[in-house]
Amino acid sequence: MFKKHKQEWNPQKQLRSDPEQVKRLTDVLKCRSEHDKAVAKTGWDSYQKELHNTQMLKGLFKKLDPAVMKPIGEVKGEVQLSFKYDFNNEMLLVKIIKCRDLANKDIRGKMSNFYVKLELMPDPLNQGEKKTQVSQGTNCPRFDEIFGFHVAEFALGESRLLVQVCEHSLGGSDDVRGEVIIALNSFSFHESPTFTAWYTLNMETDLSISGDLDVSVAFQTPNTLLVTIHAASNLAPRDRGGAADPFVKIAIPGHDKIHQTRVLKGTLNPVWSETFEFPVHEEEFEDKYIVFHVIDKDRSSSNDSLGQCIVELKHFNPETGLNGTFELADLRNSNRIVTVTCRKARANGKIRIVDGIPIY
Repeated sequence: MFKKHKQEWNPQKQLRSDPEQVKRLTDVLKCRSEHDKAVAKTGWDSYQKELHNTQMLKGLFKKLDPAVMKPIGEVKGEVQLSFKYDFNNEMLLVKIIKCRDLANKDIRGKMSNFYVKLELMPDPLNQGEKKTQVSQGTNCPRFDEIFGFHVAEFALGESRLLVQVCEHSLGGSDDVRGEVIIALNSFSFHESPTFTAWYTLNMETDLSISGDLDVSVAFQTPNTLLVTIHAASNLAPRDRGGAADPFVKIAIPGHDKIHQTRVLKGTLNPVWSETFEFPVHEEEFEDKYIVFHVIDKDRSSSNDSLGQCIVELKHFNPETGLNGTFELADLRNSNRIVTVTCRKARANGKIRIVDGIPIY
């Protein structure tokens, strides 16, 4: 019997014997080479811009198409609160009445178990958090519970109340499903002994952010706005190391340009002294503002926000310019209305800006 010898596969011999396959492979390599050159020519920033635009389009389609499921973790709903101040005992009384239309994380739509917690800021007496009982199996829970905080009358103007609606979890940690921060100086207890209202829930606000940003703004005719980032001070670190690698992004909503300072390593008091230009006409000042976002560069994970501040241009004097220091804060829940004008269509309209993102 003859032994069958196993024939080894030789890729070079196989390609030489199949000219059509060689041609196909050459075409593929050529296309890939042209694609790499195009990406290099366009630049990484342009690629990121296209990717961002694609993500925004996907978000718009989700809004336009009611058949698409809303994202899990969406913040929605309201909480009803009542306030009263006891002048004799210097006691702030807060009644948690009820909530409505809360969103839960269960994609099956199963009703959740919610409770509300309160915290006074600042809290020099260390009174801590106050919590309601957990309401079982409803997205419109009713509590009717009253809590008290000792606050001197003179301190009401500087005090805020943090109200968080939480979803109780038996197997893991509880989730904050929305919050509202109420400034107590908004109440006139001498004129009205009690105040009751519904409050719309927002995303969580990072109250640990601190520090200031030193900037200046000048105008150069006919249409150049010069924005200088001088320095930041007393930034709050985001990691356990106690340091940061900060940089600043500068944007004017409605303009394509987004500038960025260089990254300074290992400092909570960075000094940049960098100037950037924006094409802005003087007649646009009334509806424009500058957003400054201080960011901690993190190579191992996503970047961390160190705070934002906003400079309104409607109060800007182009002759004298502006030079000032602005307190940093978490502005994710800030809502703004801006006017957008289309000269070709001879029309204008208003859109809401949430965290620098247009909501149509």
